[in-house]
Amino acid sequence: MWGRVIEITTAVWLAISPFVFGVQTDPSILWADQLIALTICVLSGLSFWNPTRHSHVAILLVAIGLVIWGRFADSPPPPAHQNHIVAGLFLMMIALIPNHASLPPLAWQLENTEPAE
Repeated sequence: MWGRVIEITTAVWLAISPFVFGVQTDPSILWADQLIALTICVLSGLSFWNPTRHSHVAILLVAIGLVIWGRFADSPPPPAHQNHIVAGLFLMMIALIPNHASLPPLAWQLENTEPAE
């Protein structure tokens, strides 16, 4: 589940990035970043619950939207929108990681278990 933790950490970065880049006076960027961060946190958090364990894949759509918004909002993109592009590309990579990526394959786990005596 380390991928989900990284997604939540990235969402926290998106939430504070308007203040880091000094664009908190622009309400469209401020509120959009807050809403996007909340959406990422919710989707990533839902992945911890077994019935919605694949909800993190929907982060791909959010990430694609971030990249498109960052690229086509202004030309050339200012630093705040460059941040959207980089965060979106990063989230695309992380969202593809399965929840139990750090565990060995199931077949290996079953083969290497010792019988209880």
